[in-house]
Amino acid sequence: MTPTGTDRFVETAGGRLLRTMSAGAGDDVVVLEAGLGISGQYWGAVQQHVARSARVVGYERAGYGASTPSPAPYRDLPGLTDDLQAVVESQACRRLVLVGHSWGGPIVRMLAARLSAAGAPPAGVVLVDQSDEHAADLYISALMRWSSTAQAKLMPPLARMRLLRPLMRSTLTGLPEPWRTAAADASSTVAAARTAAAELSHVAGGIQQLRDAPPDLRDMPVTVLSGGRSSFADRRMRARIVAAHRETARTVDARYVLARRSGHLIPVSEPELVAAEAVALLR
Repeated sequence: MTPTGTDRFVETAGGRLLRTMSAGAGDDVVVLEAGLGISGQYWGAVQQHVARSARVVGYERAGYGASTPSPAPYRDLPGLTDDLQAVVESQACRRLVLVGHSWGGPIVRMLAARLSAAGAPPAGVVLVDQSDEHAADLYISALMRWSSTAQAKLMPPLARMRLLRPLMRSTLTGLPEPWRTAAADASSTVAAARTAAAELSHVAGGIQQLRDAPPDLRDMPVTVLSGGRSSFADRRMRARIVAAHRETARTVDARYVLARRSGHLIPVSEPELVAAEAVALLR
């Protein structure tokens, strides 16, 4: 058992093992995809709310926590989508809702489009303050590429010096225990830091891919959540991100929700809102 539910290991096509954490019961399943650089255990509070109405599954991507690391080239967007598909296909379900936060948003969109093309679209998709190609300039600019490269180089040394864990705990302020400790521990190992660095190196390319060929979500209901709260320092960036989310919602005819009490970490600050939007797509 983990704090987020019952453990089960799912084997990928390449023989790696991904740890899933399940809670709740029933034939309707909500699958949660985490953002970049963090274990899926930070979904704990969201899982607690969803489990009252449906079965809910979070997981640790390759390299985080107990999941087997994978070669760096497979940390691009298609490779991450393959792993999520392995998790989804391990679940027997009647209806499926995919929920993705931050970089998890593009991952669930890619899988939703795959499933739809195969004739089995999910019952719905929830994008939680996703990394959005309508704000591509924030991700593919020279400054952002430099920042991502610098961050990728720093993370493994910080993990080795045991400085990454307190940074993760600080980031997760507001997440109740035991999930805060569990997520910070699983996200601050050297393997997790190397994984996050590998994922970071593919963000710009992934955003460009989404801009060139957006996943087709026309066959399913979509909900887009934006964090509406900002600090003085990031208010312009937050406004740009919110505008991008609104454009995505318009493009795919989605329901749009502004999380007024949250910044980027809506699953931590308003888990009940994320859960309610996911469950609503099962009704």
